[in-house]
Amino acid sequence: MELGNKSNIFSKIFSSQSDRGNYTSAKGYENYFISYIGIDNEDIYNSEIYNLNREIKNKKNICLFKNNILNPDDFDIISYLKSKVSKYNGSVFDLDIDLVRYEEINNRIKRGFDILLKEENQNFNNDRVKFNFIIKVMSWIRIYINPLIIDYKDAPKVVFYGDIKKHELYFLLILYFAGFDILYINPNGLSEFENINIEKFKIELINNKIVQERISFDDRIQKGEIIEKSSIKKAYTVGAQASKKISDELLNDSGFIKPWQLQNRNIKSLLLSSTVDEVDIYWNEPLKLRPGFKFDNELVTLPVFFTKIDGVYKDLDEYYSLLEKLQVKDFSYFIQYDDNIRALTKPFTREGYNLSFFISNNGKLNKKSIIKEKCFSISNLSLRWQEIILDKVEESILSDMFIEGLTKDDIVKGLYSVLNMNERFVYLINSFDYASINPKLIIYIEKMRMFTKEIVFLLLVLSKIGFDIIIFTPGGVNCIENVINNQIVDIHRLDVINYNLKYMSNKHNINNTNKSVGSFLEKLFGKWSD
Repeated sequence: MELGNKSNIFSKIFSSQSDRGNYTSAKGYENYFISYIGIDNEDIYNSEIYNLNREIKNKKNICLFKNNILNPDDFDIISYLKSKVSKYNGSVFDLDIDLVRYEEINNRIKRGFDILLKEENQNFNNDRVKFNFIIKVMSWIRIYINPLIIDYKDAPKVVFYGDIKKHELYFLLILYFAGFDILYINPNGLSEFENINIEKFKIELINNKIVQERISFDDRIQKGEIIEKSSIKKAYTVGAQASKKISDELLNDSGFIKPWQLQNRNIKSLLLSSTVDEVDIYWNEPLKLRPGFKFDNELVTLPVFFTKIDGVYKDLDEYYSLLEKLQVKDFSYFIQYDDNIRALTKPFTREGYNLSFFISNNGKLNKKSIIKEKCFSISNLSLRWQEIILDKVEESILSDMFIEGLTKDDIVKGLYSVLNMNERFVYLINSFDYASINPKLIIYIEKMRMFTKEIVFLLLVLSKIGFDIIIFTPGGVNCIENVINNQIVDIHRLDVINYNLKYMSNKHNINNTNKSVGSFLEKLFGKWSD
């Protein structure tokens, strides 16, 4: 599935104050109350729930409620609040009471109580009901809101998922009046929101198709993680003439990334969609200078090529020059594929079926047991790298990238091909600094050869861990398109198809090199006449 450059459907709630109007002591935060009801696209929705949860985990000023809020049972807090609220005489603001550690926020919350109680006064049958409501909501604030670490440059936030009760909605409104951002998410309907005046309270309502199936927040996170990791995402490179300018701009910011600084983070590959010329331009650039490279405290996004080039240039010198140029010393592995799998991985044997004991029925791996075996080529890598590779194997198993799907036999053979990958790959992985030049695999297919599923499985995993992969087929053979979703591979066709073209290493001499440079410039800027 291709999600492309989708935008975060919950992104507005995380927009900066500079995009809303900066905080002032008189005006306070520019805050939002957004209700996102229903679902537009199930897969994107689950993916964004997964990303939303990651965003929440990275911040200390957000409170998340995945379902209904439990009634308070901390009797010390309740006793304290009752003693204070017993002096209530029509104004919470006048009470000498500490709900949160920040004085200004504390006062704002007390004002929020007074606004809510005034606006919804008719919904409290008597003073006892109102008193109990105040105690309950104040307890929630002490328990859930007080621990937040609030930055006065950013509105604190509350996210609530699922059906909501009346007092819970009032709780959100009080915090909204106090300057909190509120995000309410319910795929199954408006719930209690049907009973309030949304326009009066300036609540932004985003309506989508209501779904009947009730899926928990945590289950959506799991579904979203699978979609997020298996979906096809592409970053589109800029034109060739602008590439140097962009590289210079990025170098000022990204060039100071220290060697190996990012290695403790998880990684995610981002497929680059480009022209052949742009493959040539970006191929030998550090990843930090490629479009789409980014990182946070947990994740590094690695923009990589997974490209297939069918046919050849009319000028064979130019074609061979491109092949030679892409073979970067110390970072690349060149293979002339002729059905000999050993250049990629160890041939499968019957003993390989023992791996089936490490694979559960749902495609999950017993990673600790696999690592303990210590008999595979990847066993020479660090434990961290072995774990990353096995994570990417799981992602590949759970994805929908293979046209005919994966049988249990396919999964066993795919896992075997990864665990026993050629030692050249192991060397390249061990030398890979995420912000620097990434490892590269160049495959040249002279004759009509087809890749097996286990080979494609290996290539997919290599791509997921940051390899650039480029496949040259001068005869235009469909070596991979019939195995894997062709949205994953960026396919280009050159001038002519040339069957059985042998690879001629170092064919071009100095004069031919100059000629190929000229033709490359012609590709960038076009031919001109005298």
